[in-house]
Amino acid sequence: MFSRAVAYFLFCLIVGPASAQTAMEAEKGVPSAPGAASSLPPALKELRAFIDAQQTMDFKTSFHTSSNVLDIQSQGSAHFLVRKPNQFRIEVSARNASYEYVSDGTVLTIYNVPQKTYAQVAARETVQGNMSLLAGLMGFQARIFDFFAALDQASDGLASIQIAAKGAGTVGARECDRFIVTSMVEKWDVWLELPAPHLPCKLVSGDVDDPSATSQVNEFTWEKAPNFSPDTFVFSPPPGAKKTDVGSALASPQ
Repeated sequence: MFSRAVAYFLFCLIVGPASAQTAMEAEKGVPSAPGAASSLPPALKELRAFIDAQQTMDFKTSFHTSSNVLDIQSQGSAHFLVRKPNQFRIEVSARNASYEYVSDGTVLTIYNVPQKTYAQVAARETVQGNMSLLAGLMGFQARIFDFFAALDQASDGLASIQIAAKGAGTVGARECDRFIVTSMVEKWDVWLELPAPHLPCKLVSGDVDDPSATSQVNEFTWEKAPNFSPDTFVFSPPPGAKKTDVGSALASPQ
């Protein structure tokens, strides 16, 4: 068995209930506000169009997460390599834990790097579906992908997605525009690069009703023209690696 604390930080950038909730909102048919689709700010429109058009994504993120529910804090880094519709390689490091998540489109592998154990399950048909599967296994979901989903829903006129422009700011040496995007359950404070396609520089996410329950800060760097090798999304067990069940692969480091 793995501890709640380890489960919390081992995939820290994959946190939050937004995907399930926003899907429920769409299913319930939350009415569109008049003119809601046209109210998406130009920078967010361009970002959404870019993400929708891209078949591949390559970005790195550093993250810091805190929770008053589990009374813990964590920080780490991750590297996302993604090819639509459902291939990806995600490398995550936090504290003394390190994991790789690899989908070749058919099989999803969870590899515990220090312990050299891995588990495999059937991959789902989309990247977001696989993220939801990981969420089901560990209790967490992907906030950056939830943010992209919220942009889709705002563009479609979902009335429960609210967006407010907060002016210019800086993240490191990068000039950014800042926006706050709010759904019924989740809030994203996002800084977008001024140059098109306005990729996120920073994302602060939390729960609407209790922001301190789960708060997360991500900073991003993006490869705007990814070029993946043929074996990027293939998992090859390293020498000495042992296949096991999901619970063992996600076991708490000793």
